[in-house]
Amino acid sequence: MSSGYRWGVAAVLLAALCASSAGIIVRHVEVADAWQILFYRALAFTGMLFAMVLARHGRATGAAFRAIGWPGLVLAVALGTAFIAFIFALTLTTVANTVFILGASPLAAALLGRLVLGEGISAATLMAMVGALIGVALMVGDSLGSGSLDGNLAALIACLGYAVAVVSLRAGRAVDMMPATCLSGVFALLVCSLLVGSLAIPTTDILLALLLGSGQLGAQYALITYASRFVPAGQIALIMLLEVLVAPLWVWIGVGEVPADMTLLGGFVVLAALLLQMAGSLKRAPA
Repeated sequence: MSSGYRWGVAAVLLAALCASSAGIIVRHVEVADAWQILFYRALAFTGMLFAMVLARHGRATGAAFRAIGWPGLVLAVALGTAFIAFIFALTLTTVANTVFILGASPLAAALLGRLVLGEGISAATLMAMVGALIGVALMVGDSLGSGSLDGNLAALIACLGYAVAVVSLRAGRAVDMMPATCLSGVFALLVCSLLVGSLAIPTTDILLALLLGSGQLGAQYALITYASRFVPAGQIALIMLLEVLVAPLWVWIGVGEVPADMTLLGGFVVLAALLLQMAGSLKRAPA
């Protein structure tokens, strides 16, 4: 097992913790609508990622952007679309519906990785995916029928966007894909600039949206971009399901929203599946 793989797994775990903070941050937004949140979120995300690319490449920054090739362009559009679709899924349907549909992203990423990159899918990984999906289903099963069709379609678009982005990162792992991740923010920012109404919102809401773009989103994808050099697409997407387990805990601690019994049960099932898959992956990891 290489040290790169170990650090890659650790980076994905930390990325999942960053991702899990979205719910508690959005819960504290008072006035801003979805497009306003998305604009400031994309602005902070793009600025943070560009600063990282500039610090890493210096005068060769332009060459780094050109080196991403078609996998980077696919990633930029897919990830930028997923950013937008995710926020709208939360506003158009229940969080439960959104989380359940996004729970399919590990399977979608693994299948795409197999079809596009020829990455193998072990029996243990398949079993862990099934277990994780069962856990997510337990958490949201009672509320699946309450969401709108538009919200469910938005969540499905986000799910597919995330899966395509992870596989694109793997396809371009021979070069630094941080510039491509930065371009996903540019894509989202351009779309939001065209469709947002007024940008005049309370300072507190602006700061929360900027935190979403930097600490919650920027740090998350900087870590995933690094991890994609060492960890297969299916494993990245599966480990990121820890977000489903941890996000309700932040809301519980932060605003006193106690998770339902089925939410806790499903969370334990997800955690068990992740731990089993990670243990098997660490044993099988190539040197």
